[in-house]
Amino acid sequence: KSSSWHKKIRSPCVASGQIAFLTMTVLVQSPTVRFHRGLHRNPADVFRRLRKSRRTTTCATLRPQPCCQQPLLARVASEPWASPSAELVAETPAERALSGAIEAHPLGCSSKPCELLLRGAVQHYAWGKLREASLVAAMAEGQALAGAGLQQGGQEHFAELWLGTHPNGPSAVSSVDEADSAHERSLKRVIDDDPRHWLGEDAAQRSDLQYLFKVLSVRQALSIQAHPNKQLAQQLHRQAPEHYPDDNHKPEICIPLGHFEALVGFRPAADVRRHVSEVPELAFLCGVASGQGLDREPDLRELYGTLMRSEAEEVRCQAATLLERLAAKGAERSPEEELICRLAHEYPGDVGMFSVYFLDYVRIGAEERHRFIFCAPDEPHAYLSGDAVECMAMSDNVVRAGLTQKHKDVDALLSMLTYRDDLLADLVGSGERMAPHVVKYAPPVQDFVVYEIDGPVPEGLHLEKAAITTCVGGTF
Repeated sequence: KSSSWHKKIRSPCVASGQIAFLTMTVLVQSPTVRFHRGLHRNPADVFRRLRKSRRTTTCATLRPQPCCQQPLLARVASEPWASPSAELVAETPAERALSGAIEAHPLGCSSKPCELLLRGAVQHYAWGKLREASLVAAMAEGQALAGAGLQQGGQEHFAELWLGTHPNGPSAVSSVDEADSAHERSLKRVIDDDPRHWLGEDAAQRSDLQYLFKVLSVRQALSIQAHPNKQLAQQLHRQAPEHYPDDNHKPEICIPLGHFEALVGFRPAADVRRHVSEVPELAFLCGVASGQGLDREPDLRELYGTLMRSEAEEVRCQAATLLERLAAKGAERSPEEELICRLAHEYPGDVGMFSVYFLDYVRIGAEERHRFIFCAPDEPHAYLSGDAVECMAMSDNVVRAGLTQKHKDVDALLSMLTYRDDLLADLVGSGERMAPHVVKYAPPVQDFVVYEIDGPVPEGLHLEKAAITTCVGGTF
């Protein structure tokens, strides 16, 4: 634990439901991520190997495993000898048990490694946090191989860190030889060389992981969006591959790291009816005469469709009127009204601000541990602020309709939504404590499972698939 081993990262966003720290201590090594194919991983063994190599690692590892069901990704935390931390794991099958660090098996050797050190890809979207406040920036700096993690010197926003094989942000495999010379290859190419070794017998015909793992640092709202189901994804990819880059579905789970806000799913229909009746600007955009009650059960599809298809000039006019009225209310504004004012500042005149009246406003406090948000296919959502880790099926398909400068496909979004107003309890919940210091997040999909370790697990984890592991807080 000498000073050369540790990098202190101070950020107001590090306090998390899983790891409540304002100061995050991480071990820093040129590569950030390791790819494993071991059967049973004891965290203390990893520490001993890192200590022997006199290098450190920030955040993540990718590793394969024997067995053949679904891949999993895990957040893992502190060991008995360290402060609490958080690590992430995703895996695929293989035959051998964990044996030695990647440095002991350089790429190209006949004796293949059981784990690989990776470097994730940083995405600099406009909604990302600024460098000095971004967990993504801190992790990118920590994982940098000879400074490569922050090579985009002119970039200010650090939004996402991608770990996986998706072509829009592929991870690189990093290694350092005895002369301290750094080498990199794409993770996909490494898997291509021997998919059976890394992914197992049942997956030897493919060279991609089934999931994509991300770390997010959200400064301002993401778009009002939904992810297509498998059938729709194939259709959209055929029709507009420039906007929908692959044909896969994209169910995803978000695990907040501290205070986190999002719009998730439709509110109960009765709440929407009340908002339309009480907010004249909303009523106008929904095609309901001001002051007219809604005596029949509202058709969410019709109301939301009319709103989102409103003419841009009408939206700007009604938004200005609404904001003027909310400004006069001052401290009497509700949390939803405060959010509308914030969104209007971030995206002036955008119809997406009115979605606050339709979608559930979810706020997860820093003191709430082990919470998750599941973004099921065909359900609307928008992340608003905070840091989080995220795992999803390997896809980058997003259908957007508001709060964005990117391509909007309003008709596609409106036609794909289920308009269910009773899903909040299914979409927002808590992970399952399955053992001391081990929490499981198992959404109803076959593409991935997430585990979090929030304390000592001396016996390690038995992971049945190739796994990505990353430490997002504390010491690993």
